[in-house]
Amino acid sequence: MKIVTHSLHVLVICMLKTLKNTNKQIRDEVEKFQALAWFNAVSHAMKDDSPYRLEKIIQPWHMKNNDLEGKLIGSRAWDKYKVGGRLPLDGYGKSGKPLAVIAAELKSPVSAWLYRHPLWKTMKTPSISLDIATQLISKLNPAVSKFYIDLGQINTVNQINSLAENISLDIWIEWDDKYQAMDHLAANLMFLKIEGLRHLTDRREKCAENIAKSLGPIANSYWMKPINEELFDWLEQNIWGDLFDRHYNKGDRRRASR
Repeated sequence: MKIVTHSLHVLVICMLKTLKNTNKQIRDEVEKFQALAWFNAVSHAMKDDSPYRLEKIIQPWHMKNNDLEGKLIGSRAWDKYKVGGRLPLDGYGKSGKPLAVIAAELKSPVSAWLYRHPLWKTMKTPSISLDIATQLISKLNPAVSKFYIDLGQINTVNQINSLAENISLDIWIEWDDKYQAMDHLAANLMFLKIEGLRHLTDRREKCAENIAKSLGPIANSYWMKPINEELFDWLEQNIWGDLFDRHYNKGDRRRASR
């Protein structure tokens, strides 16, 4: 009996370690996309993709003199942002100076919006409750939130109920509206992670249609265009799986995104 109990204990520990490692891997992969998209937005606004020059303009206090050559050198952090090797930080440092996200926001407001977008949290979270989804969606652009939540409802319970009813509604996205497309993609990925709803066929069919509508504008956005194929492959592998094969009769997501 002791041997069986010990074996079960070891098995549970191994399973927990595997889960922890998997969650860390997912978090690291999502943060890579987040960093890349953020850097693309900053470089687009500045019309310059040089990490050295961007840091010199956006965080000049990082620049120091090289005593040997007399040249200014940066922190090299921006080199890592460019390749997704490090996620920039939001807020302010101990010195009171703005960290990368806030410093860049002055030059590129879109980059801060993109960095803080709920899409990244949605991608990292294994499952999402209906009330958390309601909270996140209520913070999106009202033009998007209104598709899913009755914004006239002040009562939280009524908002949650309206979301549960509206998940299967059609959405409309202008072909070039990359901002609303980001919001709609985040919302529909949330729906695929809500227990009790994500397995319902009619809801999955509508999610497939609505996600397909969002992919085109996102794929052509200046922040996602360089990484859209890699990102969509990741989403297929980690979130939507065979969603398009089973529930989307207008072609696969690759054709939908073009």
